[in-house]
Amino acid sequence: MKLSQLHMLVAVADHGSFSAAAAELGCTQSRISHAIAELERELDARLLARARDGSLPTEAGLRVLDKARAMLRLEDALRASVRDDDAIEGRVRIACFRSIGTHLLPYVAEALAARHPQLVLDIDDGCNDRLEVVAALRAGRADVGIAQLPVEDGFVVHPYVADDYVLVVPAARAFTLPVTWDQLDGLPFIRLGCSGADAILARCRAAGLAATAERTLGNDTSIAAMVARGMGWSILPRLATYPEPDEVRVLPLPIPARRQFALAGARDTMRSRHVKAVLDVLRDRRLLAATRAGQAGILRWT
Repeated sequence: MKLSQLHMLVAVADHGSFSAAAAELGCTQSRISHAIAELERELDARLLARARDGSLPTEAGLRVLDKARAMLRLEDALRASVRDDDAIEGRVRIACFRSIGTHLLPYVAEALAARHPQLVLDIDDGCNDRLEVVAALRAGRADVGIAQLPVEDGFVVHPYVADDYVLVVPAARAFTLPVTWDQLDGLPFIRLGCSGADAILARCRAAGLAATAERTLGNDTSIAAMVARGMGWSILPRLATYPEPDEVRVLPLPIPARRQFALAGARDTMRSRHVKAVLDVLRDRRLLAATRAGQAGILRWT
């Protein structure tokens, strides 16, 4: 058994196909197929169920993946241990939305502490709009911003993870799928007041939504709580509602709509050694796949 085989198995599981894993690892599909076939022979178990539209882990594969990810984290820690004489230290400040701070950054902070014990991550997750993230960057209160695209010019911007906008409705109300706008008639619309949500709302209006907002709130958690009390319905990012209360139901929008995040910062800051160390952890796809939101298919790498 080789660590390279585990890397390939995890890549296929994370990306859903041999071709995408090959592109990520910079090798051929045949090399990955051969390596995983050898691993399956070694373990005497089928780890992936292959189909035309991709590959999914089998039950045995899921168990092996759990251990494989742990072994690869140990590999990272082992490599980091030999760099102790060149340790990275300091503080990196991140400005982001609450949902990113809740569902992704605790995993990042944990991995960063293992790789660089002297590097501290400060998180400001009180931003409700990308403009607030940009303001934190401009004022020097943050080194890195995780903001919804588009981010204004003047920053280095790297596309990051994404989630979908969804309908958030009271669980007690019956809906027929696919949902149409007229099924929401008679239920008050609660608007999320931020630039990203406003852009999606404009698209929904162009697609036939006629409802006017009876309330506007700036906090997605507060809106979900209002919906849970039967006070109306809303259009929210999926990550912002996760995990939704029992009294709330999440349904697909009548039109597809995605919230695309980006990592942003000043050019010189993004090149600094300690910020690059944080960016390396943030962009670790294995880490994203290990989060509960990643496992639930809510956060996707783009």
